[in-house]
Amino acid sequence: MYKNVTRLRRMYPNDYHICPKTYIIPDDYRVLQTDRESDNFRSMYIMKPAALSCGKGIKVIAGKTEVKKKPGYVVSQYISNPYLINGFKFDLRIYCVVTSFDPLKVYMFKEGLVRFAT
Repeated sequence: MYKNVTRLRRMYPNDYHICPKTYIIPDDYRVLQTDRESDNFRSMYIMKPAALSCGKGIKVIAGKTEVKKKPGYVVSQYISNPYLINGFKFDLRIYCVVTSFDPLKVYMFKEGLVRFAT
C-alpha cells in the first residue's frame, strides 16, 4: 500500500499526506538509517512484520535502538498525537470489490467498519 501512496504523492504532492514516512526493509534500510541520524535519533518508529496480524511482532524503536535489516518488515515514523475517539486509537475500513478494470467496476459495501485499539 505504501508504494502506491508514494507514487500518488509524487503525482499529487498536496493531496496524499495520509500516512507517516514509511520504509520497506531491507530496500529502504539505508534511507531509514540516514533519516534517523539526521533527526539525531529523536523520532520514534514502529516496526511491523508485513505478513502477521493482531499486533504480533510489532516493535517500537526509540533513540539509538538498532534496527535489524530483516526482510518482510515495514517501519513507519510513530505518530505522537494521533486522532482519538474517546481516548482510543482507531482505524476505519471500507470494503469494496473490483470486478473489472476495463471498464472499471467497483462495488462498495454500504456500511464501513471502525476498529478500536484497546
